[in-house]
This record gives sequence, C-alpha cells and structure tokens, in this order.
Amino acid sequence: MIRIFYRTYIGESAPTVTVSRKSVSLKRCIFASNFDSMEVKDSNGNILSDGDSVTVIKDLKVKGSSDVIKRGTKVNNIRLTDDPAEIDCRVNKTAMVLRTEFVKKV
Repeated sequence: MIRIFYRTYIGESAPTVTVSRKSVSLKRCIFASNFDSMEVKDSNGNILSDGDSVTVIKDLKVKGSSDVIKRGTKVNNIRLTDDPAEIDCRVNKTAMVLRTEFVKKV
C-alpha cells in the first residue's frame, strides 16, 4: 500500500488516498514525501505554505478575459500545487492559478 496525493483541482482539497500499485497509475500521483519536501518561494524568497495570504506585486492580465488583477490585490488562503512555480487561489471570487514570481507573502 502506498499513500499518495492526487493533483489538486480548483475548488477541491487534496484527498489523501491509500491504494495498491495495481489500481492507480503512479505517473499521475505525487508521493507524500516529495510533496512535503518541496519548497515554494514567493518573489522575495519567503517560503509559502497552504493557507497563506499573498499580495500581487504587478498588474496581471487574465488569459481569456478582459479582466486585470491590480497591483496590491490581497489573495487569501492559497493552495500549493505540484509545480513549485504555481499556486491555486481565488481572486475576486474567480478561481485561478498564479505564478509565484508575481506574488509576495503578507
């Protein structure tokens, strides 16, 4: 039996699942030990964790929309992804993924 984390999707928490090697493709999973050892840093080098609050450091255009996220917008309760350069969050009631190079920890 192996304890794994599936990739988190917007609006869902990361479920912890115990499965056998035969029932799940391990290419789609991240081992818990790798997930815990990964360090996600903001633009200033501060380490980010789940539930932190961050601030956007420059105006960002939203792909597929005419919206702009203004500099100084505070984002609460971020979620880390399997990519250390990206975080899941909600900005102005819209779920999206932000690059960590454009945020700083509050």
